[in-house]
Amino acid sequence: MLETVGVIRGALRARGVPLGFVVALTALYSTIAVRLHLRVHTGGYDLGIFEQAIRDYAALRPPIVELKGPGFNLLGDHFHPILVLIAPFYAVFPTPITLLVAQAFLFALAAWPLVSWAQRALGTRVAVAVGCVYGLSFGIASAVGFDFHEIAFAVPLLAFSLSALGQGRLTAASAWALPLLLVKEDLGVTAVAGIGVLIAWRGARRLGIVTAVIGIAASAIEMTVLLPLVNSAGSYDYWSKFAGGRPILEVALTSVDEKLGTLLLTLAITGFAAVCSPIVLVALPTLLWRFVGDDPNYWGTRYHYSAVLMPIVVAAMIEALARWKRSDSRRARRGIRVTVVAAVAITLVTIPNYSLERLIEPTLWQPNPRAGAIHAALAKIPDGATVSASDDLVPQLTSRATVTLFGLAPLNAIRPEWIVVDPYSSRHFQVHRGQEQRDLAEAQTHGYRVTFHRDGITLLRRSP
Repeated sequence: MLETVGVIRGALRARGVPLGFVVALTALYSTIAVRLHLRVHTGGYDLGIFEQAIRDYAALRPPIVELKGPGFNLLGDHFHPILVLIAPFYAVFPTPITLLVAQAFLFALAAWPLVSWAQRALGTRVAVAVGCVYGLSFGIASAVGFDFHEIAFAVPLLAFSLSALGQGRLTAASAWALPLLLVKEDLGVTAVAGIGVLIAWRGARRLGIVTAVIGIAASAIEMTVLLPLVNSAGSYDYWSKFAGGRPILEVALTSVDEKLGTLLLTLAITGFAAVCSPIVLVALPTLLWRFVGDDPNYWGTRYHYSAVLMPIVVAAMIEALARWKRSDSRRARRGIRVTVVAAVAITLVTIPNYSLERLIEPTLWQPNPRAGAIHAALAKIPDGATVSASDDLVPQLTSRATVTLFGLAPLNAIRPEWIVVDPYSSRHFQVHRGQEQRDLAEAQTHGYRVTFHRDGITLLRRSP
């Protein structure tokens, strides 16, 4: 009996630390994301887009996203059928908050394999430090503070795959990597192929080659066949993002300081230990496509683009530290201590620059001063209506109406029943405030009349 109790206690101790991180990080990320949404600081691009898709999945319909254009099937934009897994939860809780909490849980779940591996290989103290480095990292913080994205599924899959790889469980590494093919079309070549190469290099040659070939082939099929097949233009829209017609070398040499800063910070949060493990090579394809991409948003550390890099570099850090520990030398033990302290310190220093800092900002806990006017205006819009709205107001409506982004498409082409505009929004995707106000004035000459105006919030209804 005592032996059984001891086994249970040992299992609880072993699992308590990683489980604690999953619970704590889920709560942390959810708090930030939900509070931002309640303060009307989320946007149609991208939370509204994904809610429209998942709302359709929950109703057993194709993911038609009016925000992207009339009748636009989101599977023609990016290949992410894995989003259907959120649909059952959305069917029960039809609100954008469901997406935000799901993303928070997925990001937090990645801590489980990383912290568990670190605890087995390096001890509980280092495992706690590893959990903090991952959980508070800039890549995850930036993604948490910027709506919802499909890459939330990629982060735990990468964490489980690379943790298995680092511990020699090569079949499990492949099994966890292959579902990445359902998350986004580039991940087959930018992640699965690299993991396959490492699996082959570490002894399972046939398994590794098969994994890599499947990854490359899947990305090729998704980009050249499946996406163009569903896309209304019959093409893959994101080819133009790579160099945009300019020579690739010219784009690669643009904003070199910013790109170098992104690279250095990505490695610095591991105390640069990540460079001592081959696992870090899995990050290179993602960094490469970002740095040759012609969209400046790809180059820096904002938004969600670095989230997939965080489990890769943290896994590389763990493997490097575990290898040092096996050498069992005084110099190695000292190196582990110095590296862990540096990694935690650098991670903590970066917090004020990203969304986790908002937890201590009083404004996060205060109601939006224009919330009363916003909710009063939105309450006048009936369920099932067609609405054209400012970016920040879109996700306040997507659970119950058909919504488009005001100013993005010609008004006479979409003819919504309602228009609602917030000129003070901090979110204005592709539609500037000046243009929005001009379009608002023009709408009143095309059969729309003002039915509500307060604190800058304007609601118009189309005349019968």
